[in-house]
Amino acid sequence: MKILIVDDEQINRTLLLCMLREAGFTDCIEAESGEAALDIIIQQPPDLVLLDVIMPGLTGFEVAPKIREHVKNRYLPILFITALDDKESLVRCLEVGGNDFATKPFDKHILTAKIKAHEKIWALSARIEEQNKALRFYQQRVAREHAIVEHIFSHAIVNEDEILTYFDHHLAPAETFNGDVFICKPSPSGGLYFLVGDFTGHGLASAIGALPVTRAFQEMTAKGLAVSELALELNNVLLRFLPADMFMAAVIGEIGADGKRLTLWQGGMPEMLLVSEDGNVRRLNAKHMALGILESQEFNSDSDTLTMRHGDQLVCYTDGLMEVTHDKKEMLGEEGIRQWCLNSAVVTANGLYQHAKSYNNHHVFDDDVTVVVFKSQPLALHKCAPVELDIPASIDIALTHQHLKLEGVLQRVLQVASQCSGIQLVRSTLFTVISEMFSNALEHGILKMDSSIKHSTEGFAHYYAERELRLAALEHGFININITALPTDNLIKVSVKDSGEGFEYKASPQPSEEATFGRGLALIKSLCHDILFEEGGSKIICLLKTNVTN
Repeated sequence: MKILIVDDEQINRTLLLCMLREAGFTDCIEAESGEAALDIIIQQPPDLVLLDVIMPGLTGFEVAPKIREHVKNRYLPILFITALDDKESLVRCLEVGGNDFATKPFDKHILTAKIKAHEKIWALSARIEEQNKALRFYQQRVAREHAIVEHIFSHAIVNEDEILTYFDHHLAPAETFNGDVFICKPSPSGGLYFLVGDFTGHGLASAIGALPVTRAFQEMTAKGLAVSELALELNNVLLRFLPADMFMAAVIGEIGADGKRLTLWQGGMPEMLLVSEDGNVRRLNAKHMALGILESQEFNSDSDTLTMRHGDQLVCYTDGLMEVTHDKKEMLGEEGIRQWCLNSAVVTANGLYQHAKSYNNHHVFDDDVTVVVFKSQPLALHKCAPVELDIPASIDIALTHQHLKLEGVLQRVLQVASQCSGIQLVRSTLFTVISEMFSNALEHGILKMDSSIKHSTEGFAHYYAERELRLAALEHGFININITALPTDNLIKVSVKDSGEGFEYKASPQPSEEATFGRGLALIKSLCHDILFEEGGSKIICLLKTNVTN
């Protein structure tokens, strides 16, 4: 510890030097005036100052403030040494910047004890300053890294304005980085895709997962992949990139060019709402686990397709919105959000966010919040240019009753179908058609299931439980699938033949908009250029146009 002794009397300086050396303080320097002391402060900064009060020129009362002004934030204890013992003088010693005082004549033990006490404080202050320097350096580094990450995110997760205009959306991260992600991209056939995701937790650690998801989503939607394919591949991406305790709840959707046909995969997300213009609210519940949890062989990528009416609003939100609590510690919940939609003349993303914010008993949300609203309307988007003439091709798939029992057999069929030429612009539609035709052949043609069972939530559960039982007991039956590409005619022909007895396809009723079953055939008809029934309905042939460009 370096000590500066400031006194105009040589004998006092010598006495103090001897006392300090005996106490072990050997690094001492002297100044015979206030002016000399200030020069030393600049050239050889000490760690403690013993400052006389009464000196010619600058007094100790005048020197102390100047020392403080020079050292600023650095801790430098100043001990006044004075013969003054009146209360006013001693108080002034402290008021002008002194930390302590010692009266003349000096008491060696008291002075040494005071210096050692201030040495401990000085050492502690020096340690704190080092820690503060390290902290400031760390903060600067983190700020720099955050700036880099923000730059990357701002360029990696970008939604095109043309697509974004179809969505009313509000994103509010709980921290600097958003653990929620909202991406929308055009489809080659003139429709659009969207993804709303919610990663485990919030902040930078959660947001990092959005980068591989966005990249994969952009690449796959550019190829026109089906929603079920998107879900399967994104699940694989997250399994590879995320640690075991992280996953992403998600809604993956595709909206047709007419703005009415909607294909959805929902995993681990709150219910979605379909709000009609007359104020009715339909609940769309997630049927799957979040992405990044199940291995491929366990993962269910089945999607649902429904038809909206123009003017209907699809409302999607992450759980940060419904988990806000009121003064009575009651969560807003799905019911609270549903009631707000029922009671609101106009449903908007910001309106729903503000409702949750006013319900919240905190000033901030504890989790990231994302609200996305799509209003059904025709999409005026550019479709992809026609592909060059491709060669004709035909694919035959023959499935026995043993094949039909395999896990993921439909996905394997679709993987084979993806090799067919000429499907670039209608791949998603083709996969939907094949999926519906396969399900119809298996469940109704072979297993003889009755769709009317699916009239309620309990009915759905009973239907699929019965489906599993009948499939496990199946000992005969087949489904033959043929996919033929006719590029010269801009057509793809899909035929599905099952070993069942067929059905009265001419008498098949048109399902209502609210129907919970019997919509598969109507969906196929709406997607295909033509549909033919043969062999009593046990064989269905669909013709799908591939020239979908403007």
